[in-house]
Amino acid sequence: MSQNNEMHPRNPYRNKPPDFKALALEYPEFRKFCHYVSNGKVVFDFREDAAVRCLTKTLLKKDFNLDVILPTGHLVPRVPQKLNYCLLIDDILQANQLSKDVVGIDIGTGTSCIHALIGTRQFDWKFVATDGDENAVRSAHENVTRNNLDNSICVVHVNPTVKTVLMDVMNSMADREFTFCMCNPPFFEKWEKDDKFCQEPSVSNNTYSNRIDSDIRSAPHSATFATSAELYIDGGEISFVNRIIDDSVCLRDRIKVYTTMIGRKSSLKPLQQRLQRFGDDIKFIVSPLNQGKTKRWMLAWTFSKSISLTIERPVSLKCAKPGLMKVMQEINRLNGRVRQEAPSVIVAEFKSVTWTNQRARRKATAILLESSAKRAKFNCSNVACEAMFGTGDGRDSFTNAGNFVSSEIIATDVPNLWDSSTQAYFPLPYGEVPRPIARIRIHVDSEDLSDTVYFDLISGSKQHLHQLVQYLKNLLC
Repeated sequence: MSQNNEMHPRNPYRNKPPDFKALALEYPEFRKFCHYVSNGKVVFDFREDAAVRCLTKTLLKKDFNLDVILPTGHLVPRVPQKLNYCLLIDDILQANQLSKDVVGIDIGTGTSCIHALIGTRQFDWKFVATDGDENAVRSAHENVTRNNLDNSICVVHVNPTVKTVLMDVMNSMADREFTFCMCNPPFFEKWEKDDKFCQEPSVSNNTYSNRIDSDIRSAPHSATFATSAELYIDGGEISFVNRIIDDSVCLRDRIKVYTTMIGRKSSLKPLQQRLQRFGDDIKFIVSPLNQGKTKRWMLAWTFSKSISLTIERPVSLKCAKPGLMKVMQEINRLNGRVRQEAPSVIVAEFKSVTWTNQRARRKATAILLESSAKRAKFNCSNVACEAMFGTGDGRDSFTNAGNFVSSEIIATDVPNLWDSSTQAYFPLPYGEVPRPIARIRIHVDSEDLSDTVYFDLISGSKQHLHQLVQYLKNLLC
């Protein structure tokens, strides 16, 4: 299913996909890969690698005035996807007034150097583009030179055997600060590469394609040719992005916004959990990248307290003075934990959702306050399930010491019906609490007659944030 309607609103390909007939008439080289069908439409052959390469070169030439060389046997970038990624970064920069004198780092720029070329041509950014493949560096440098962008893009070869991704480049430019970094890492592991791709010896011994015969899945919609370094890395994309996170912990604000593209939805959860461990020091978001039949994601994080990664309108409410004090009282009543970060800024953490289903909660509380005789009516059922969860005895919860799960089935007077009593106990290290489901930074702007309270999601679900703010509005406004 096409996802073009979910592209970035400023992406011109969203409402106006490439017109193959017009391109065929204007570019003779592109015309070779097109043919007419019975209804008179022009059809393009996506299953041929040379055709896909020609399409990318033609779109870059027509829409960005970029003349590029895309070597055979290497990955061919998809222009709408790359533009989507750059537009999302531009949204963050514009929201934080960082659009002037922008300098970015493109990690693993590849043979095309497309992120840097589009970013420079479309947004007037400057780049340091890095890669560990000497052939890719030479090709990227040639693409930069043939478009007269040497003053804006510097292509750098980095040591591919070093585990750090950013440190070598940053150490060689110790006096520089960068606005952002971006990356499109290989997201396969080695065994997956062998399973999903076959060798193409007609091109080179290090070239693989997705033209693999399989009875399990249908033939690919679009041809993909790539080298092994472009396809896989030990540990997959999770391992590579974790290396960027490791470097970001050391570099902190020397790069204002860290970003990377994520190719698999299953990679998002472990990476988000890793970022959550840094607590209040970090903010991060996940934004979808939808185009054609492909869905990707952008993961972005920052250590800067002054930078907001929220691209939408700020979530806020107006209430009577003192607004922050009133909000803190309600958060405490909802079993949230509050930490003062500044005189007008707090960070709130919630281990569970306590602000929804208030009517059912009040009804359950009323039942518990009834007399034991009356309460017995509510406790009668043919089948009962009781679950108890213990927390904290100081022993290590990362081992099985002190942990237990017990389940007991109790016969009843009714044939073939039993009661079940289940107890689970997982102790936590002393002084630790379970990871919060939502962490929110709250700050207040005082006005003459009222206060405006702003809510910035640090981690967790946007749905929980909006539910909480609506609950507070109903109480305080």
